[in-house]
Amino acid sequence: MSETIIRELGGYIPDKTCTITLDKIKQFVNVPYFIEWYKSGESCKVFPLFLQELSDLNPVAPALFGLITRNPFFDHTMIKYFIAENDQKPVGRITAFIDYNYSEDKKKTGWVGLFECIKDRKTANMLFDSAVEYLRQNSCQKVIGPAKFNAGGEIGLLIKGFENMPYFMEPYNAPYYQEFFEGYGFEKENDWYSVSTDELLSSDYMNRIASMNEKFKNNRRNEAFNSFTVRNIDFSNVKKEIGVIRELYNPIWNEGTHPQQVYMTEAEFDALALGIKEISIEDLIFIVEKDSHPVAVSVNLPDINEVINEYDSIRKNFVPKNSFRAIPDIIRDLKIFLRIKRRIKEKKFSRTRFLILGIHKEYRKNGIDTMLYSLIKKKALEFGITHGSASQMADINMDIINPIFKLGKIALTWRAYKLDI
Repeated sequence: MSETIIRELGGYIPDKTCTITLDKIKQFVNVPYFIEWYKSGESCKVFPLFLQELSDLNPVAPALFGLITRNPFFDHTMIKYFIAENDQKPVGRITAFIDYNYSEDKKKTGWVGLFECIKDRKTANMLFDSAVEYLRQNSCQKVIGPAKFNAGGEIGLLIKGFENMPYFMEPYNAPYYQEFFEGYGFEKENDWYSVSTDELLSSDYMNRIASMNEKFKNNRRNEAFNSFTVRNIDFSNVKKEIGVIRELYNPIWNEGTHPQQVYMTEAEFDALALGIKEISIEDLIFIVEKDSHPVAVSVNLPDINEVINEYDSIRKNFVPKNSFRAIPDIIRDLKIFLRIKRRIKEKKFSRTRFLILGIHKEYRKNGIDTMLYSLIKKKALEFGITHGSASQMADINMDIINPIFKLGKIALTWRAYKLDI
């Protein structure tokens, strides 16, 4: 085996320098296709759409007539992309970045993310060395991760549940990565969970909820419960609705029970919401109001990983090209996207991801959560959805963990790591 080298693909500093291109980002995106474990029978890896991944990682201008967009996250983030190569073949990757909007009380903190590596500790250490040195040179004293790019996206390293296929936007990696992180000196910061549920697992708790809700409805003294109204999102007025959800999201998710969370700018939230809209069903998104004022939100998405997995499973030898303009890769994405849109129109999915469920602090413990659980289940079953995943939930967020754990069982566990440098 020839010598492994670490190559800087490029980087970006807002309003200063840009040495990254979309072709280089495409090389970075392609690396997981060269990790042998993902080709094994043990793996449940679902590869993302290239166009979406390129958009998420893109600090430069949009391209391909808007099919690739620019991520406004980079308005306040500097980043460097590293790739490991052996004999001109990719064998690993990592990003190192500093989000100017993220702060901890005592130490300047940088992040690592999107780590992939062949089963070789030396290669892993070389990648960590490169990322850590970049952050150290930029005055960071602490590293956290892995993440894409914080708790508002995909957070943590999968450490348990490798036998379960991840839902859309749930991180999935090879099991030996944990040894690499901990062997390098990374320590646990906190854990994140997904809870898998189905009609059987949730039936006892949901029956108790139904009984409790009936008592609330028929109890005149419980004006708090009966004064809330629930409606579905209105896609015909999408800009206004995005604003409603954004005004709920930032205050709720930036409380102390959501570690690694960063306040989302208006541009970031709008970009995320418009992307999610394309794979959403109106009937699975709920807004709770009191006196016409929004106080809670629940966003549940059909699991598009079903469609991606079905398409890719019959094309197992697919190898992506290094150009972001590569026609076979674009065709793969467009064919999958058309299948997703058709399934959304027909409302034919078997799985849903409970992506967002948040209640304004003032209105918690009023039965809103149980009311939403009932509505989600009712609508899901109407569409033939039989399985769901609630994720990602921080281990310190007891307000959501306590009820959700009664609906099912832990399927995936991710760990956010820290390293003092």
